[in-house]
Amino acid sequence: MRELVIVIADLYLPNAADAAAPAVAAAFPGVPGIEAAARFGTRTSLADGWRDWLAGSLGHPDLPGTALACTAAAVLPAPPPPELTCWIATPLSLQAGAASVRLGHHGILRLSGEEQGALAVDFARTFDSSGHRLLPLPSGAFLLCTRAIQPLGLREPARWAGGELVAALPVGPAAAPLRRLMAEIEMWLHGQPLNTTRAQRGQMSVTALWPWGADRRIVRPGPGVPRAGASAFGSDPWLEGLWHLRGSVCRALPADFAAVRAVADAERVIVVAEGSAELQYAGEGTVADAVATLDERFVSPAMRALRRGELTQVTLILNDVGFAVTRSNLRRLWRQRRGLESFL
Repeated sequence: MRELVIVIADLYLPNAADAAAPAVAAAFPGVPGIEAAARFGTRTSLADGWRDWLAGSLGHPDLPGTALACTAAAVLPAPPPPELTCWIATPLSLQAGAASVRLGHHGILRLSGEEQGALAVDFARTFDSSGHRLLPLPSGAFLLCTRAIQPLGLREPARWAGGELVAALPVGPAAAPLRRLMAEIEMWLHGQPLNTTRAQRGQMSVTALWPWGADRRIVRPGPGVPRAGASAFGSDPWLEGLWHLRGSVCRALPADFAAVRAVADAERVIVVAEGSAELQYAGEGTVADAVATLDERFVSPAMRALRRGELTQVTLILNDVGFAVTRSNLRRLWRQRRGLESFL
């Protein structure tokens, strides 16, 4: 491994124009690796997000601008029928308050294969007459295939986590069929035995499946063709689909950077980490805690390896901003210290 790309895929800070943005960024102390990348790296704004950037940089010019769910669907044994609209459906645990429903960062869930299988079987039984389908993905999410519902541009949950549900819901006449299905799925989930079992284990209930990734250009990717030169670690459904298209398999995220190095078998390695995954097991931990943990596990060790000459480049991406750092960049000692505000 000579080049490492680290994506923190679900940390989205307020826009720099937001008066609260600097204070939010300042609430993330103790991230020396991230701060070093921002201080010494070359900054690039990723207007279309990290997925389009990564697809282009890996030699897939056909994928940027396409529906993310189409790529995620590539892991399935058979493609969904073309008359169905495909969405990535992320399990959520929404928090109902006195006057609003919110999504906390803890509420972006990852289900086990057994849990996914149970929901998929019961979904088929309950929604059989509608023509809709729910198909498990390796990431712990689902592919939701809907009939007679047009693609809409819903934001992925990570982009509105910490906010209210009403601000993220689609609006307008075209959104009515999808909103109706989302409400029916919420009622269906309410009575699932799965949630009783999760509650007994001290886990959050699955209260919603959030559909996203259906808008933009629709493609039907063909079978994967083996491509050498890069390997990937993570559980993002789009990333898993991309690696299937590359004729390979995206591996589960290892414990730390040392474990990545031990099994990495390519010159370029992609690590996609998620703070919300850390929070699944952190009890009352905060987003800042999760990011500090990811910094300690992956970013700081990678920056130290870069200093020692064991890597030629480290690229860190979060909040639609990337910083590429080479070893020669680290010699620029006059660079002003920077924190997460550099990613606004």
